[in-house]
Amino acid sequence: MTLIKNDVAPRQRLTIPQRQRLLARYHRSPLTQAEFAAQHGIGLSTLGKWLREERPVSHSPVPVSFQEVVLPSVTSGWAVEVVSPQGWTVRLHAASDFEVVAPLLPALPC
Repeated sequence: MTLIKNDVAPRQRLTIPQRQRLLARYHRSPLTQAEFAAQHGIGLSTLGKWLREERPVSHSPVPVSFQEVVLPSVTSGWAVEVVSPQGWTVRLHAASDFEVVAPLLPALPC
């Protein structure tokens, strides 16, 4: 069995202040992420991870609004089903229920 020596430099661990100094230097640099990482001996994925970690995380909820629509009761099966590309679905029990659609339309996202 032959052992092959790998010429890869051992991975260095940077302290948080060292990392912050490198990121500050990157932000002032005109270099791309790949160029900067290569010049400073850090992995491109490592630099990308550090940059993502320094972005503030927004926890603000997306506002959602609902509008109640009262439909006549249906027994079983659907005569008509309409599914929009936006993800909403309208199902009608009988073809004669088309008059129900008119009050629904203003409430649907289009």
